[in-house]
Amino acid sequence: MMSGIPTWVVELSVYGPVTLKRSLTLNEPKGFRLEDPFYSNIELRNTSFGIRASVMALASKSQLANKAALFFFGQMLDALAIQISCPLYLSFTEQRPDRRERHAVRRVVEREEWQLAFHEARLLALSEPTFLRALGWYRKGLYTEDPFDRFFAFWLSMEIVAGKYHPRTERTEKGIRNQMWECFKTLWGECDQWPIIKGEEKWIDDSYQTRVDIAHGAVPVNVESVEAILPRLDTIQMLAHAFLHSWRDHQLDPRIPPESERLFGYDY
Repeated sequence: MMSGIPTWVVELSVYGPVTLKRSLTLNEPKGFRLEDPFYSNIELRNTSFGIRASVMALASKSQLANKAALFFFGQMLDALAIQISCPLYLSFTEQRPDRRERHAVRRVVEREEWQLAFHEARLLALSEPTFLRALGWYRKGLYTEDPFDRFFAFWLSMEIVAGKYHPRTERTEKGIRNQMWECFKTLWGECDQWPIIKGEEKWIDDSYQTRVDIAHGAVPVNVESVEAILPRLDTIQMLAHAFLHSWRDHQLDPRIPPESERLFGYDY
């Protein structure tokens, strides 16, 4: 029982090209008490910038309630973002400082998609937290406006998975580039069969070097470097999306419920 712990309602803002047909109320389990889970009431409603969420949280202090709600709801957005391919930025405030425009075209997110995203996030948090962390980097790649941050985030979403789940061989002991290569082979076969970068044998090495340069601040922030990386962003985003979907579909257990295969397009 959770008696004696105050209940808080935390207001969160989701910025992005998403909308609801109508306001929704959900009741979702949270935390890791499988035998007696705590259920959080969540209210979702449309706003000019995206969606406003009211999330119930149990905590001794308001600061802890804020962190718990942000963590809980943010993990769900990590699972949702890759399914609907939309940038979803989460904040406590109603005005995102760097982007305030209204989206002319928005993706309607159905009740079942919210529920499945909560389910997927909780399932991964319990069984595959490393993969869930990778989804978080993928979501960051979708919403960040800095081209270098975007490249870095999409690469890191794949690097985290490769570093954790790569086949244990003498070759993969030599570093993340070999681990990535072997993970691509596990999913798709030889390089000439890979999607998006078919036959591009230098793509992993070149992208890894770019990742290192960005992380170490070796990339100059000027017009030339921005123009050089912009044409590469669509490729790495599409590849990260295909890689994460394929790894979730074919390499991880337990699986999400069969009825969600139709909604999320999984192909087991």
